[in-house]
Amino acid sequence: MILRLLLALVLLAAAWSAAAEPAAAGATPQAVFRRGVGVHSMLNWAQVEPADRTRYRSAPFDAPAYDLPDALIANVRAAGFDFVRLTVDPGPFLQLSGAPREALDAKLLGTVRRFLAAGLAVMVNLHANSQVPRYDSVNWLHAADSPVFRDYLALVERTARLLAGLNSPAVAFEPINEPPYGYDAASVKRWQAMAEMLHAAVRRGAPDMLVVLTGARGGNRHGLLALDPTPFRGSRVRYSFHYYEPYAFTHQGVVSNQPNAVHWRYVSDFPYPTASVPAAFVLDTVKANVEAEPGLDPMTRRRTVAAARSRTAAALAEGFDRRQIDAAFDEVAAWAARHGVDRTQIFLGEFGVCRTYGRYRASDPISYEAWLRDVHEAAEARGFTWSVWALTGYGGMALVSEDGASTLDGASLRALGLHGP
Repeated sequence: MILRLLLALVLLAAAWSAAAEPAAAGATPQAVFRRGVGVHSMLNWAQVEPADRTRYRSAPFDAPAYDLPDALIANVRAAGFDFVRLTVDPGPFLQLSGAPREALDAKLLGTVRRFLAAGLAVMVNLHANSQVPRYDSVNWLHAADSPVFRDYLALVERTARLLAGLNSPAVAFEPINEPPYGYDAASVKRWQAMAEMLHAAVRRGAPDMLVVLTGARGGNRHGLLALDPTPFRGSRVRYSFHYYEPYAFTHQGVVSNQPNAVHWRYVSDFPYPTASVPAAFVLDTVKANVEAEPGLDPMTRRRTVAAARSRTAAALAEGFDRRQIDAAFDEVAAWAARHGVDRTQIFLGEFGVCRTYGRYRASDPISYEAWLRDVHEAAEARGFTWSVWALTGYGGMALVSEDGASTLDGASLRALGLHGP
């Protein structure tokens, strides 16, 4: 009896060890979708015609900038990620027709197969952007009977059917990203109906595929808390929310034209926890960053310093630390408990922070690691799965060691509990 017990323990330990190690390249991916990374550079921000910026090129993703090196994909798997969240610009899929449209489907399938062959599961996410206004979701998510939204539903059904044809449990579908909608009671109610329509469109094309649903309000936790999951019971579903709080920390250094975010470009070394560094140091850094900005006349410079310091001081005064992260994630866990949703169905679909490297001036390395570690640990402690943003891209929130590299940043992997280089 004791011998059998010891043998069972040995086998259990071996199984646990094997599960903890990254699979070799080419291995069959597991359909767990536990730890992922966003891939935003292969099928997004499609090329448009130079002479008509409202029209996409017939082959909108055929350029070297849209490829990922095999070495980088292999390093993603070796680090311990088990899936990629592949973003897809729906604009060209909605606009193009005929042979160019058929080629887009082939391009999508080929990209998915490439990740599957590398041992990574794939979550395909239709991820609208703003470069062609007609296909910016800000402009077509106002009503369920909007012509563009009806076209979008048809695209969702077609894409679901296409992906289902791969016959792989390691493929999932997220039909929309961060709906900029649902900031009042009436639009929350309308979004509920639209979410149900999106789910139904996926199910018409793929009855059994894992589908990822989101609340409104930019896909944040407040949008999820307003979503009623009752209509989706019995369906293979995960519920997504994105987390970037506090924005003054996660988006420091980002250039933005939004009125409440213009000052971000001048913020660096904003700490986490916010009380870990004297406020005077942070405010002096903001002032120095503004004063180093070329092209500002003296009056504009003084006003910019005052405005940036004022907004940064207000963010520092909030006293953000791990307690706020835990409280936010507890709200999501409580929503799941109220609705009988298993916690493993909760998906932290995006989180990330700008770091200082190369040309980017953003968070200090200690704060950067601490925030990433606290967020992913808070998610895993509650049984949530997650996908960090993003593998590559410009702005300072990439996981590669530097822009254009095939290696991953060691500090980022360490903070995420993954395998370093």
